[in-house]
Amino acid sequence: MTGTTTDGTPRRRVRLTREARTAQILEESTRLVSQHGFYGLSLQDVANAVGISQAGLLHYVGTKEGLLQLIVEQRYDRRFDPEAYIASGDPAATHPDGASFPGYCRFLVRNNAAEPQLVRLYMVLGAEAISPEHPAHGYFDARPDATWELYSRTTWRLPPEVGPWEDARGLVEMAIEAMDGVQLRSFRSPAVSMEEGWARFEQVLFPSPVWDGYR
Repeated sequence: MTGTTTDGTPRRRVRLTREARTAQILEESTRLVSQHGFYGLSLQDVANAVGISQAGLLHYVGTKEGLLQLIVEQRYDRRFDPEAYIASGDPAATHPDGASFPGYCRFLVRNNAAEPQLVRLYMVLGAEAISPEHPAHGYFDARPDATWELYSRTTWRLPPEVGPWEDARGLVEMAIEAMDGVQLRSFRSPAVSMEEGWARFEQVLFPSPVWDGYR
């Protein structure tokens, strides 16, 4: 069995390392889920796209739910966390008093804009997972707490008027929710770029003069 490519032409089977095959499975399944959602995903379509049998695919992912978990954990969650922001060398991230949270938001938006397929994946799964029966329902329910815990491992430089980081959770959650809206708007017509849309929200969430010098 050779499988088929996305345009239906035969794909020659190539022997890959486990790591390379897993990466290929993640790439193709991310594309398919972002287009059709989890419920519209066919394991056979994934198998065809990577040129292996469905039984061979299950050897790597176990189940359809296992494939979804792999996508979320290895394709979406391992992206652009505060450590990556600091490692970027951005002066706003490496200030001796702590990283800039508005700067981190811009970092997230800029990198998300460069990977629209992953943004679409997140939005499609998030909408589907409203249903308690969806296998990602628990993940999205737990995401606000998990995100706050992740961000709280970083030292942030905040204006005195904002207070300590522990008091900033409401602001952080509003920023994330605004970012979700900006991402959704970028897929509508006429499209507004993520960076352009975020610039408007940044003025409201992190206004002058309070945040001047902390961006």
